[in-house]
Amino acid sequence: MHRLLVALAALCAASHAVAQSLKMDEVYSSIAAQPITAPNPVLGADGRVHLAYELYVTNPSKLFVTLDKVEAVDSAGQVLASLEGAGLRALQTVYAGAGGAIAPGGIAAVFLDVPFARDAKLPERVLARITATRQEAGADGKPAPMPANGPLPGTFSFTGAETAIGRPAVVIAPPLRGKGWVAINGCCDALTSHRGAIMAVNGRLRVPERFAIDFVQLDASDRLFTGDVHKLESYAFYGVPVHAVADGVVVNLYDATDAQVPGGDAKGITPENIGGNMLVIDMGGGNFAFYAHMQRGSLKVKLGDKVRTGDIIGLLGNTGNTNAPHLHFHVMDGPSPLDANGLPYAFTRFEGQGVANPAGADFFEKPIPADIDRSRLAGPRQDALPLNNEVVDFGDGK
Repeated sequence: MHRLLVALAALCAASHAVAQSLKMDEVYSSIAAQPITAPNPVLGADGRVHLAYELYVTNPSKLFVTLDKVEAVDSAGQVLASLEGAGLRALQTVYAGAGGAIAPGGIAAVFLDVPFARDAKLPERVLARITATRQEAGADGKPAPMPANGPLPGTFSFTGAETAIGRPAVVIAPPLRGKGWVAINGCCDALTSHRGAIMAVNGRLRVPERFAIDFVQLDASDRLFTGDVHKLESYAFYGVPVHAVADGVVVNLYDATDAQVPGGDAKGITPENIGGNMLVIDMGGGNFAFYAHMQRGSLKVKLGDKVRTGDIIGLLGNTGNTNAPHLHFHVMDGPSPLDANGLPYAFTRFEGQGVANPAGADFFEKPIPADIDRSRLAGPRQDALPLNNEVVDFGDGK
């Protein structure tokens, strides 16, 4: 009889556990989080391998939710990277809400950069462990603390948003020649106009500019321009040759817009000409190279043409959505510059010359030297990606 009672008790306990509305490993999270795409590893100029990707966070509840900490973890729960406090706020966009809180029905994005040592073995999968605080909507519609005797705790944590790791970066030749090129709006640990550009095309989320770079060139005195900021001839690098970064086929091309006046707001922008005069080269393997803002009439190729690595394909310009001459370059997973997701890439060679601080000087508006920290990211690099605001020397291409 005693054994029978023990067996019945165990059965009841097991049935009770199975019948719970939420099991021990399930958390009522109020928010949902998922990666937009799987991250692709790339070796950066800092000697570390970077996984740069985004968590898209939606709030289908009637509560306010504030993200307190976001950790990238492996399958065993080991922390790979962590964001909290001011660091999290700097790499988070809240599309509806105030003070960092995601409003009821609101959406946010968290931009993660998970670095590894160059020789480290990458995990097969990466997850996100999110710690957050939720608040009720008070009578005035503003956040109010959760009731102490309510069914939901104010602070909670859960692990999810699991993703596999994608294929490594494609290795390509540099698109430019010479020294003093600054990788403006580059990857990976700052929320730039490229890194934060999540958009919807045909009802799908896209992050086409995740690894995009705006290349501008400094002169021998580290100035962006001399003379009148509004004149194209003030920029010594305006009209320099742009080169094919790999063998491939031209699959997209536009050459119908005139130069913008530098130092001012771009005029006449439409979805068709936002990239200015541009072209896309299919490099094979699902990699497409995109070149934007080139000079009208300078493109040396037409649709369907085959190009070879190093070929001159056009001249650097100031067309489309731009306020100063530059080459916008990125690699993506399709032929449309906006209806695609950005992929990482690594240049075969370059020499790091330091890191510029564009925010620390008005060198976009005045002919003054850039503030450059020559001690950072200096030296030769192979098969690596220049990082945000790095100054690089691409050599003569030989």
